[in-house]
Order: sequence, then C-alpha cells, then structure tokens
Amino acid sequence: MLHVIKGLTNGGASMGLLRMCVGGPVDATPTVASLVPPRPEHRATFERAGIEVIAGVEATRIAMAAADIVQVEWWNNPYVNDFLVNTDLSASRILLHSRGHFDAPRMCPSASLLSRVDGCTVTTPSAAANPQFERNRRLVGLPPARCVFSEAGLGTDVPLSGSPRVVNGNGNRITVGYLGTVEPIKMHAAMLEIAARVIRAAPEVDFEFAGDGPLDAYRAEADRLGLGQRVRFLGFQSDPAAFLNRLDIFCYPLNPYTYATSEKALQEAMLTGLPCVAFPVGGVRDLLTPDSALLVRTPQQCVDACLHLVGSQEARRHYGERAKRRIDSLTERREWRAELTRARTEIVSQALRPRPGIGVPPQDLFDFCTDPRACPTEALDTEQQSDFNRVAAFVDDDYAEWLDARTERPHSHSTTTERIPS
Repeated sequence: MLHVIKGLTNGGASMGLLRMCVGGPVDATPTVASLVPPRPEHRATFERAGIEVIAGVEATRIAMAAADIVQVEWWNNPYVNDFLVNTDLSASRILLHSRGHFDAPRMCPSASLLSRVDGCTVTTPSAAANPQFERNRRLVGLPPARCVFSEAGLGTDVPLSGSPRVVNGNGNRITVGYLGTVEPIKMHAAMLEIAARVIRAAPEVDFEFAGDGPLDAYRAEADRLGLGQRVRFLGFQSDPAAFLNRLDIFCYPLNPYTYATSEKALQEAMLTGLPCVAFPVGGVRDLLTPDSALLVRTPQQCVDACLHLVGSQEARRHYGERAKRRIDSLTERREWRAELTRARTEIVSQALRPRPGIGVPPQDLFDFCTDPRACPTEALDTEQQSDFNRVAAFVDDDYAEWLDARTERPHSHSTTTERIPS
C-alpha cells in the first residue's frame, strides 16, 4: 500500500492515516508519500510506528510502480489534484480516500477528477449520500463509495473503548470545553457569543478551548465581550484524554458548512463519557443522535442546552453515558477494517492502468477538479453566505498560495485538457 497525502502534520488527516497504517488490515504493508516534505517531528511520528515515509512528487511517482494499491488521502487541495491530473503516472490502481465532506464548500470531486481513479471511499456515511457526488461517481463508472470510518482513540496507551470518567476536581465550578481547530473555517462564528451568554446566566461556568488557530484574535474577542479569565485558549494539546477528563461538558458548535467528517475530537469526547452539545452538521450527524447528545440548530438553542447540562448533574451523567454507548456500538467504527478490506479487494480486481498527465494549466486546476453543484449558494442569505465563505477559504487560500508559488515556474505540461461531460 502506498498512501499519498499532501503533507504530514499533527492534524486529523495525518493522525487518521497513522491509525489506518498501524491498526488497519494486517495483510497490508504501508508506505506513506508526503507530496510536501514534512517537518522532521511529523515524519518521526510515522517512522517511530514503523511506517516508511518518502517525500516529494518524483519519489512518489517512482514508488507507485511498486505498489499494489495507491490510496490517495484526499480533500480538495492543489498538491494532490495536480499530482493526480498532471503527473505521468505508471500503471497503477488508485483508491481516492476522501477525508472531506462532499456537502461542504469546494469539497466535491468533479467527474473529471474521479475519472483518474479506480474507486472512492469516504470517512462518514452522509458524505457518500451527496447527490452530486453520486451522479459523478455513476457517470465515470466507479463502484459505490464504501465508508471507511476514521476511528479515534484516546492516545497510544489508552484502550479504544475509552477510560473511566475522572470526576472534575474544581469544586462547584463547571468547565465547558471544545477540542479542535480554533478558527472560523471550523468553529461556529457565534461560539464566543454562546460562551458569553452561558457565563452571564451561570457564573460558575468556565470555557476552555484546546487547539491551534489565531488564538490572539479570539482572546481579544473574549476580552471585548468581558469574559476575562472565564474563557481560556490553551493551544494544541498533545494529550487529549487529559484535557477531556477535566471537562464537565463538551460543546462542539461547528460552522454549518463544515468540511469535517468522522470528527475525531467528538469521538474522543464521547469515549471519555462527556455529555455533548453540537450542531448536527457535516459528519456530526452520523455520530450523534437526539438520545445520545443535545443537538441544536441555533446559537440560542446551544446556550439553552449548555445551561440545561450546567444545572443538572443527572442530565450530565445521563448524556455522558449515552454518548459513550453510542460511540462504542457505532457500526461504522466497528466495521472500518472490514470495509477497507472490501474496498481494496474491489480495487485489486481491476487491471493496472497508466495515467498520462493531462496538462491542466494551474489556473484551471480548481475548476477542473471541483464540482460546486454539490453545495449550491443561490438560495443563501447574507449570514449563510458568510459561513460558506469562511469554510471555502480553507480551499481557496490553499490554491492561491499554490498558484503564487508557481508564478515564476512555467507549466511543464501540455495545455490540452479533458473534461468528463456532466
């Protein structure tokens, strides 16, 4: 198995890939190819686990010739798409493993891109249900996309079934926490307003945010709202279990247009037995049910749900137990290895095929690879469009930086393009 990824980091996609390599089907020998050379510490994480890492486009292209299956860790980014579309690839079998939700802005692969692969898997069931993706898949003759769930644990030394809840030692104070990327592409724009309303109604409550992002900007916003030390931004946490075990409530309001799928931070909170409050968007709706969490649709409902849990130790216990039972019994989480084996078996049954580079110019790559019809914008109001734009920036900024880096390097491929009709 050759796993191709844009670049190794300490983020969710890389950690999901690591778990797949280490805990996946035993008949696979994985090698990871990072198209963007990784930082030494991120490379070392994989190498300590016995996973060979290679870096760069040319090394990846050469390694493909020796692989039975090439699994591309996909979300819409120009590095992977340029590799798939414009590189002369030797005879191979390619499985596109999507780690982005097709309902999100800019996250649905076009039929033209899907024609370059032999199969597709997703990390949450609702992604494969996107109607435009399904049309594109059928158009190019790919088999139905299997769900290979991206399972989370609580660290290398903690069983996947989780660890017992640790009773919060803060006396009568209640800590509400968030774990994940702390920036507008992920977190709901009203998150700090939600925290402010909860704190004003319940003086015993503190909020803690764990994760990377523009934390100084969020701290300034918290100060503007008069939250002071009642809201703390902790940055990246290398031990999520330790962070989660000191919380009383897990509040996980995401941008309504989130690209997130299997939601490892939410899985970790559920494994820890935390009561959860969340918007049923992206992959959250595959993880949580109304009886296992407080699902909310508006910021005010989120405030009310948090206050309900703050005011009732019994409600916290009830929803915490149900969240843990839900994640422990989740079929997709239990069956991901079997589904991955089935997907790979389907791919191996296909003949090897070479893929000459098509020669899509850099400025046309985004349009060639992206189907915007999967997340239409015509009926959005101003607030919805703002939320859409915040998430779309995750892709747009990546393409802009990639194009800037290429302005002084002429495109080396032909300018003949091929597009699958839609």
